[in-house]
Amino acid sequence: MAELRLRLSGIGGQGVVFAGRLLAQALFEEGKEIALRYAYGAEVMGTPVHSELVISDEPIICPYFHKADVAVVLHPRALDQALSALSPGGLLVGDSTVAVPRMLSRVEVRPFVARTSKGRPGDPGRLAPVAALGFLAKLGFFPLEPLLRAAQRGPAAQENLEALRLGFDL
Repeated sequence: MAELRLRLSGIGGQGVVFAGRLLAQALFEEGKEIALRYAYGAEVMGTPVHSELVISDEPIICPYFHKADVAVVLHPRALDQALSALSPGGLLVGDSTVAVPRMLSRVEVRPFVARTSKGRPGDPGRLAPVAALGFLAKLGFFPLEPLLRAAQRGPAAQENLEALRLGFDL
């Protein structure tokens, strides 16, 4: 891997920031160079949120980017920003609730939110970004094993491990 610029986008409450941190920690422990940046609206819950990661085998000269190689969109409110940040020929991974433009050359759509919501009222798919990381591992962007090791820590370890495996199997 020379360098991967990844943008995870969704809304507050979905766990986009957590997923970015999980991936950064997992790959850092594997010896990768990582730059992580995230942003969210003042209200947080329900407003667009994104995590941006630069993942490299070499030292990262600039931790910021204007165009992502891969953009993951987990809520319709985050689509416009994600599309404007996707490089030409980049891969757009969208949740099935997002009206992803089919004119893009590289698109993958999966039911991340529906499969991780557990039917709780008001649940925006808190584990959807973690499942999306499992799916990206399946596509070969990074290995699954470091993610599984990093996800074993913390109070929600079992849920996170299940979400990673679910995404890998989608």
